[in-house]
Amino acid sequence: MKTDRKVLLAVREGHVEPRLLAAARGLCQRMDAELDILVLTNGERLPPPVEDFVRGLRDEGVNYALTVKPGLRRRDIVQYANTHECVSTVVIDSLEGWESVAEDKAADPWRKLACPLVTAAPPKATTRD
Repeated sequence: MKTDRKVLLAVREGHVEPRLLAAARGLCQRMDAELDILVLTNGERLPPPVEDFVRGLRDEGVNYALTVKPGLRRRDIVQYANTHECVSTVVIDSLEGWESVAEDKAADPWRKLACPLVTAAPPKATTRD
């Protein structure tokens, strides 16, 4: 079933956590939304966790679109979301993770995002002395 709402999931190779994928999938279910997936990878193949995730979406009949990019910056994600009116929410692993990818670390394109931003990073480990 097609809907007019989408969740945008932006993932980077090496930073694909089950919690991130589950958060995006759960939002799609709760919002009755489709899923747009942007994958940052230097290789020609999808990272294995993303391959498994996409296979699961396909098996469940979930509508999704997949775009693989060798370069993907914060502002690219914001621009994509803001130019696609159907994008209701953006899901990323963490704000900090995308900072290292940015060319201009002083800029804050997330401020210009016209929809909610969800970060689904795993909790940071705490150490006790």
